[in-house]
Amino acid sequence: MGYKMNRGKQQVLFNYLPGKTFDFRRISAIARVSGIRGEPKTNLNAAVLLRKVAEDARAWQADLRPILRDDVLGDATRFIFIDPREVQSELFPRVFWCQNRACGRIFDYSRSDALPPNRCRACGTDGIVQLRFVKIHRCGALEPLAPPRCQGCHNSNQMALDTRGSERISNFRWICRQCGARAALYAGHCNQCQWPPGQGAANKDPRNMDIELHRSGRTFYAHTAVLLNVPHREMEGFFNLAEWSFIAAAKFLGIPEVAGRRFADFAPSVATGSGGSDPGLSGADLDDLFRRQLAGELTSEQFVAAMQVLRERRQQERQATSPSGILESVVSRTGVPRATWQQAGQELLESVLPSETGRPVELFATTASAAPAALARRIGLTRVALVADYPIVTATYGFSRAEYSPNECRLNPFPPDPNQGGRIPIFVDQVQADALLLGLHPERVCEWLTRNGFAPTLPNGSDSSNALRAYFVQLFDNLSLRETLGVDQPQARMVFGLLHTLSHFAVRQSALLCGLDRTSLAEYLLPRSLTVAIYCNHRFGATIGALTALFEQSLSEWLNAIRDARRCVYDPVCRDREGNCHACTHLAETSCRFFNLNLSRSFLFGGEDAQLGRIEVGYFDSSLDLGS
Repeated sequence: MGYKMNRGKQQVLFNYLPGKTFDFRRISAIARVSGIRGEPKTNLNAAVLLRKVAEDARAWQADLRPILRDDVLGDATRFIFIDPREVQSELFPRVFWCQNRACGRIFDYSRSDALPPNRCRACGTDGIVQLRFVKIHRCGALEPLAPPRCQGCHNSNQMALDTRGSERISNFRWICRQCGARAALYAGHCNQCQWPPGQGAANKDPRNMDIELHRSGRTFYAHTAVLLNVPHREMEGFFNLAEWSFIAAAKFLGIPEVAGRRFADFAPSVATGSGGSDPGLSGADLDDLFRRQLAGELTSEQFVAAMQVLRERRQQERQATSPSGILESVVSRTGVPRATWQQAGQELLESVLPSETGRPVELFATTASAAPAALARRIGLTRVALVADYPIVTATYGFSRAEYSPNECRLNPFPPDPNQGGRIPIFVDQVQADALLLGLHPERVCEWLTRNGFAPTLPNGSDSSNALRAYFVQLFDNLSLRETLGVDQPQARMVFGLLHTLSHFAVRQSALLCGLDRTSLAEYLLPRSLTVAIYCNHRFGATIGALTALFEQSLSEWLNAIRDARRCVYDPVCRDREGNCHACTHLAETSCRFFNLNLSRSFLFGGEDAQLGRIEVGYFDSSLDLGS
């Protein structure tokens, strides 16, 4: 007989994934997810999503993500996007423990389809339960904690587990009920991998497995990628352009060659089409020339010459507004090389796409919001906007055990799905959520860097304004933001730390004002454009319009709360050490995909940073106000 329980889709994407154990409370059992059934999600842009997964997975060195390497992720036919509908599970571990403390024997049924009777076969006491402890390894292995063979009488059938009244596994002991021999619990080396002896934690042999309570967070870490859903059909022609990343950059920079044009307008069928009787002139051009000739303003010779001049001018204009012309314009205006713009294309596309598809409500364009607009400017924001339908896609593509940080563990994909032709599943969910967009002022950020002794060197472009914004695009070129940025990258640490810390304060204060749980809100960082989006990652919060209400009714209160969040309950210890702890800056892993790294209140308010030392001027310092 099967048993059922209901869980939300976001809970499935983080807590009920293949290989994850959970408490099946309805039948007082421990189970392990064996598979997920769902519908293939076909309205996602597979290439864009897999590029995002590759970008996230790249924080791990290649040998620690063998199936999630760039070359594998580049083949969309090997993956299937699944919208979860049903979770299947199995009883695990199949190791049972007599609850009579005088007995405490362990019975291992891992290799048997049968289950033990509820009564202990050794002492006859009712109350056999599953052993709640398991063995894990950083390679992703999960094994039951089975009793060892006694070193005295070489028997494993009489082994008991004695907790000795402690909750610490280090205090537990194996006891042989036959000869009385005792032994500490030891998980041993992992038999499922060949982990290098020196690769991993410094204070222990990384080949050893760990013994953990099955529901401990260390037993399973879900790894997710978050991105904006780019409309596949509308943008298919656009992505067929070799220069699409430069068009996204041009829209981000606001150069005149792309003014008034949508991304879909650059599709080859549109961009290369031409009409009229002349390949270089429009009908209006020809009408004007004929009018001037009929009016006697042009002789026949002058008419031909004017037509030739106008044709050359129109051809130059078309070349300038063609994808190749836009590429050259972006490079020359900014002084930043092509490779940088190609790498930044996806992020810049996502930074401008909401303005094209989401019809955002801009704070600085609303005359009724003078007070919050003035406050936003004082704290260095150049943009505050509400997007009603922010199409966030959460894609859970893999998992790790024992560790979460890159290169401390193996990043594993989920097992191939036999119901989907053996393709590797990526579990996805799309939420049309309200989102608040915050943008930092590039000039103020540069001044802030200079005042703290980290003056930026701007690229040598023909347009100083474009070169300034391009500096931040170039700053994060080939940089992994899922690692601690150190003294060798001071400007990158300062800028990303500033944006990341501001984002965390925005999430924490939003939760307080919206009445939502903090884990229901998440951040989406676009550091190259100095932008962060705060959105609701829970369907209930997304549909009740919590962030819309905040924007419309409590915006000044929210901005003030962010500006005044300089204190921590652990000050002065937190302030004098790192200005960063669970009480003041940290968010749950479902809200922050950067492992709570590169955070410090010092970036906003001044103070001590763990890597750079003393930050004299915080970004919120009034001396940085534009025009002061």
